[in-house]
Amino acid sequence: PVRPAQRSTHARTEHTQTREDAGDADDADADARGRERAMDRRASASVGWSSSGVSARDFTADDFDVKRWINERTRGMVRDDAGARGGDLGVGASGWGVERALADVELKVQLLGEDLSMSLEERSREGVQRVPKALEEISSVERAVDRLYEEVRGIVVRLDDVEAESRTSVEALRQLDAAKTRMESAKETLQEANGLADLMAGIDSVFASGNIRSMSEALSRMKRGLAVVGEVPEFADGQDKVDAFEHKLEGIVRPALVTALESQNSTAARELRDVLRATGRDGALESTYAETRVTTRMLKEWKTRERDIAASASDNGASKHQNNVRLIEEFLKYCSDAIRSEITWCLATFPEDAAVLIPVSWCSLHATLESAMTDKLSTLPSTLLAPVRRAFETYVDEVGSALTKLANDSPSKAKADVVKGAIYDALMATVEPFIAVEQRYGEFELNTLRTELDAVVNIPEARSIATSDDLGSVAHNVLATLPKAIDIMSAAVNRCMEVTSGVETMSCIHAIESAMEHYVDLIALVLRDLREAAGLIDSNAASLKPNVTAAGEEFIRGSMSLLELLEAVPLAVLDFESKLRGKVLEIRKALRPALDGGAEFRESSKARSLIGLSVTAHASRSRKLCVFLDKVADAAAKHSLDSSIVPVGAEHMNALARSVEKFVYDALLGRVSLELKGIAKSEMWTAKPVESAYKLPTFSAYPQERVTNAGEYLLSLPQHLDNAHEETADGESKPAVASEAWIARIAEASADLLLKEVQSIRSLTEQGAAQLAADLEYFSNIVAALALAPPDALVAWRVCVGTPSGDYGTFARGTKSKSIDARVVNAVAAIRGIPLA
Repeated sequence: PVRPAQRSTHARTEHTQTREDAGDADDADADARGRERAMDRRASASVGWSSSGVSARDFTADDFDVKRWINERTRGMVRDDAGARGGDLGVGASGWGVERALADVELKVQLLGEDLSMSLEERSREGVQRVPKALEEISSVERAVDRLYEEVRGIVVRLDDVEAESRTSVEALRQLDAAKTRMESAKETLQEANGLADLMAGIDSVFASGNIRSMSEALSRMKRGLAVVGEVPEFADGQDKVDAFEHKLEGIVRPALVTALESQNSTAARELRDVLRATGRDGALESTYAETRVTTRMLKEWKTRERDIAASASDNGASKHQNNVRLIEEFLKYCSDAIRSEITWCLATFPEDAAVLIPVSWCSLHATLESAMTDKLSTLPSTLLAPVRRAFETYVDEVGSALTKLANDSPSKAKADVVKGAIYDALMATVEPFIAVEQRYGEFELNTLRTELDAVVNIPEARSIATSDDLGSVAHNVLATLPKAIDIMSAAVNRCMEVTSGVETMSCIHAIESAMEHYVDLIALVLRDLREAAGLIDSNAASLKPNVTAAGEEFIRGSMSLLELLEAVPLAVLDFESKLRGKVLEIRKALRPALDGGAEFRESSKARSLIGLSVTAHASRSRKLCVFLDKVADAAAKHSLDSSIVPVGAEHMNALARSVEKFVYDALLGRVSLELKGIAKSEMWTAKPVESAYKLPTFSAYPQERVTNAGEYLLSLPQHLDNAHEETADGESKPAVASEAWIARIAEASADLLLKEVQSIRSLTEQGAAQLAADLEYFSNIVAALALAPPDALVAWRVCVGTPSGDYGTFARGTKSKSIDARVVNAVAAIRGIPLA
């Protein structure tokens, strides 16, 4: 190996050699520059005009221009030549000067090029000569790096050896320290065991002395001793004894603590608090303080106010509800004042515990009062819940602010999370009665809506109508209930915003849908009474009741008045949904921060508000509400009307429109139903010609009286409907309904009714066929006069029954070309007893 002195000598030698090589390179560069300057001087001297010499630097500029450079050099040489000739710049002289200048410039450039070539060749040769030296220097540096690497590796190896020796020494010291610690612990355990045995033997005498502080100190030493001794058979029942004596001590301390708290003896209360804390009975302090300082006193105040309200209340239900509202409002105001005074006393007595004692006490108070307050709130109608909510909102804000300020100002030893949790529990217990009622808001609101709708839809005169004017008056009253019902449902949404701040929007909407159903049921009862009073025949009935009579024509005009309700219902529902959607969007904007529950909201005072607590208390309901509100907002943003916001209610209102339409339909079709229903069972269809010994003339059949009665009634419909007019707001008269559409509809329904009866005929004689053909021809003409065309099936039946039986076979074979349904042809042949090939 190389010794340090030798390595230093080698390094100095190599450094000196490197400096010498660098000096040689610098000398070579200096010689090259000297030769360059000598060549420049030689080029200038070869021409005779030093001011116009050519240098290699002239060609190195980025913006070098050949033409400009030649012009500048030539111009200077010509001017110098003219001066040398005494200013003679004649044409001949000038031409000669230019040619000479160009030749000189060319010569200079050529000489400069030769010098540059020589210089480049010389420098290339010198560069090639320096390469071996450079390679040798690189090899020398690499060898030095290798030697340095070997030296560093040797140092690292020696350091690893030293570290291993040190680690072994440190581990030995650690084991020694651990043994020393265990020995000291064993010594302390033995000492504690000796003292614990004596302490447990004399604990009874300590408790017999009655000195509370001595009892507390003895129990503290016992607990420390048991913790040190651990699981030792001699003290196996030690923890049970400690628990029993702690419970006994708590029983001794609690009455004294109650007395101190009631008398506001701060010094005694603090001493007793320390005793409980020393024995780990902090919970006993909290429960005793809450019961003595807050719950008992406030509960007494509640019962006193409740008795006073009950004594002054009358038998009037509304007055009783108002008294309950006043009781809750005044008691919450009293509690709000009480918490501020209680915080002041608690801070002075228990400054380290006040941040927990006050929230725990208020939580205990409202947990005790929850059942009584909930019962009071449950009896209130939804119209009186709004002032109660405002009272709770004010109370929660004041209590939350007071508790938060207390937590920030008091020197509490409790953890921040414990204090925060105690405040949240207190606020939640405060609002729990109202939240319990708030969850039942849909039930309360539906009761209110039903009561109000019952008062609006109260039309007893529907049971005793006698004229069309009576029916028209009832129809006007029914129509007047629709905007009132819509206003009642709109008021429900406003109440929901006042009572629940929109938290129970979905319950409110369900209540509105149920209220719509109730309104439809009430109108259906009115229509039922009108139907019975007017004697309407149900067009869907398979047969008529015995002794039934059709409604008189005098009820037609009155029944048509109901069609205004048919037109008003969809418009009213659409307008209501538009307003309801706007209210829901307002609710979404107000509730969005609480429903999102972001960090900013959780850290703000709004998280401790009634809205924030209500949303937090029922997370699943809040998530459903958030989805519903977003769905409504998306539909509104897309201007989509495909989905109804009250789909069930809208369907009930559509059912109401169909019921009204059915009522008018039955009123207009009643006379036709009375005449035509049951005509299939007439004996006319099986009648045979009367046999006589005389040859009597035969006559064409005429329509039956029942058919002509129905036809005449249908022909009178246009006159009745055209006379049904109503007055507009400006006093003018306008048609109440689209009479042409209804006339055509009733005519087609009458044709279908007659066709259904005809299809029920079981047998048909020749005379019966002739009678049926006359009836069908007459009725087809009536229908054609009122509608576009009679049904094809009715026309087919008329043609088939009007064909003589002898020609029926030929007729049947040619029906395909006449577009007559083959099923009708076969059916008529069957009831007429005509065989078909």
